Amino acid sequence: MKKDRFYNILFPIWFFLFIPSTWLFLITFLGNAAIDSLVLALGCKMNHKSFVSAWKKSFPGIFAFGYLADFIGAAILLILSTVLSDPFPYAMQFNPFSNFAGFLLVALIVATAGALIYFFNLKISFRKLDWSLSEKRKAALVLAVLTAPYLFLFPSILLYR
Repeated sequence: MKKDRFYNILFPIWFFLFIPSTWLFLITFLGNAAIDSLVLALGCKMNHKSFVSAWKKSFPGIFAFGYLADFIGAAILLILSTVLSDPFPYAMQFNPFSNFAGFLLVALIVATAGALIYFFNLKISFRKLDWSLSEKRKAALVLAVLTAPYLFLFPSILLYR
């Protein structure tokens, strides 16, 4: 008797982070809120500013635009993995470390999402703050570097074994 096994090989595990009905979404929702708050606290400390005031004025934007930037990066990865030929789809969906060019492409998309986080925070989330432009840039850079979607680089093939 032959046993057939079916594996979900078309959908990278990190994309489930954006589907509200999954438990991963709840974990990442709370984790992102905590991490964004901690990184904002670091940015406030670097600029010698009040965290509570800055959090009240900018946190909803930081949180929402961080998710938007991550989603844009994930959508780009998903689209590129369907239109590019081998070995890119495997590298982009399962193991970025399997191919150097695939790794560079995924790392570029992580950097792009980080740049979007920087831009969104600088231009939109920090609008209500009475900080100088250099203080806003510093805080936006800290948020971009520390909250970029590095999970895209996780070799999800490890979860399928």
